[in-house]
Amino acid sequence: MIDFDTELNTMVSGKNLMNSYKLYFLKVLLINVSNTSRTFSFYEMAAWMCAYSFSDVCSLGKRIRPLDKLYDVAVMAINQEGLMQSSKLEEIYDAINNSVDKELRRKVSALCNYVPYRLIAYLWQDQLKGKTDREKNLIIEKLSRNEDANIYSIYTIDEAMKHIEVFPNWAEYIVKNRKRLIAWIDDRIAAFVWR
Repeated sequence: MIDFDTELNTMVSGKNLMNSYKLYFLKVLLINVSNTSRTFSFYEMAAWMCAYSFSDVCSLGKRIRPLDKLYDVAVMAINQEGLMQSSKLEEIYDAINNSVDKELRRKVSALCNYVPYRLIAYLWQDQLKGKTDREKNLIIEKLSRNEDANIYSIYTIDEAMKHIEVFPNWAEYIVKNRKRLIAWIDDRIAAFVWR
């Protein structure tokens, strides 16, 4: 039996957290997953990450961490899409998701080069030791799709289709506990962003 809370805490534990991406990626899942909506494209996830982080990075006025690019995307979205710091969540998501600006779309897409893989990488640390980033992504994708290896994983990854699919047991757990889980992830985000 899966201890969902333990798994969630391990996904975003301090030793596994260098940038805010995992936190915002997980927030996207906790808010948007339902029993009937369990598949999300990388770009859709990245656009929601940008939307959910927008007010934080605008208030902070700089990168959350030196390599964290969510601030850069927010600045570009403000300049290219006419967004304002006070723009509403749906407006931000729609502007980023539907943007035709190639540079903005490239930067948004780059946010998901690693985070879908790294969020669940803790499950297979031994198999990933000493591997390159590309090798890690391939191993994580393969293991996330292997029924014998993925019993604790929140989702599977399909690199070719650039999407994730949340497992039904995780979706059910998230739906039943959504309010508490959103408060939990918001606390984790606040502690990370404002420390």
